[in-house]
Amino acid sequence: MHYDTAIIGAGAAGMMCAAHSGGRVLVVDHARAPGEKIRISGGGRCNFTNLHCTPEAFISGNPHFAKSALARYTQWDFIDLVDRHGIAWHEKTLGQLFCDGSAKQIVAMLRGMMQQAGADLRLGATASGFTKQDGCFNFSLQDADRNSEISADRLVVATGGKSIPKMGATGLAYDIAARFGLAVTPTRAGLVPFTFTDGRFAPLSGVSLPARAMANGTAFDEAILFTHRGLSGPASLQISSYWEEGDALSLDLDPAGTLLEALRTQRQAGGRRNLTTELSRHLPARLVDHLAAQ
Repeated sequence: MHYDTAIIGAGAAGMMCAAHSGGRVLVVDHARAPGEKIRISGGGRCNFTNLHCTPEAFISGNPHFAKSALARYTQWDFIDLVDRHGIAWHEKTLGQLFCDGSAKQIVAMLRGMMQQAGADLRLGATASGFTKQDGCFNFSLQDADRNSEISADRLVVATGGKSIPKMGATGLAYDIAARFGLAVTPTRAGLVPFTFTDGRFAPLSGVSLPARAMANGTAFDEAILFTHRGLSGPASLQISSYWEEGDALSLDLDPAGTLLEALRTQRQAGGRRNLTTELSRHLPARLVDHLAAQ
């Protein structure tokens, strides 16, 4: 069976691509439903874009790619698309936009666009044996009902990476790239919490506060969360993508500078409160007690 375009992966990128490719399009995914990662994103409400989406906000070995991509399609274009489909949304923090309702609304929107474009969708299907011959890409497709041999003028790999393996995420994209001689950059986890083997933060598990997390000249001002194994929370997850093994990780627990100013004011006023008492007015008491005991 021949197609103009074959797309591996029915996530956000795959469905968007199918909606705009033109010609005869096939979309393949191993999952039983499209957009599974969309469905769980943003706590089920889908953080679908950010008002401050700029090329500088992306980590890439080729920064010009982000510039080119965002010059062609911006966050404002996607917001307009969401509005035209009647999906209500709100800004949460730092420009993050979420659906008022459910992430399933975004899935339904993209699936509807793909179907309107006439794309064929094969779910619960496994693609393998990728080759290229006489200008066509060829692969085998197996699902519960049938086995097919597929050829296409264009092959789009939109499977995403290895994140969330419990949902079936694999390294298929890297395998396909390597098969066709493309250089594959070694991967590592991103947007992940920090863990410490000595259990130094275990007594602080559950404590959360605003902070500035810093590594390699980059900083994020958001909440951090102490866990029984280490550090999590938005600021920690963001800075993890910039931190390399062996680098220093710094935390500023007074990013606004109000704590130091309060301590100076207290001292100048001749106040008699001890340091621990004064710190506890601005920081979680458990954190202050832990620091004082060090």
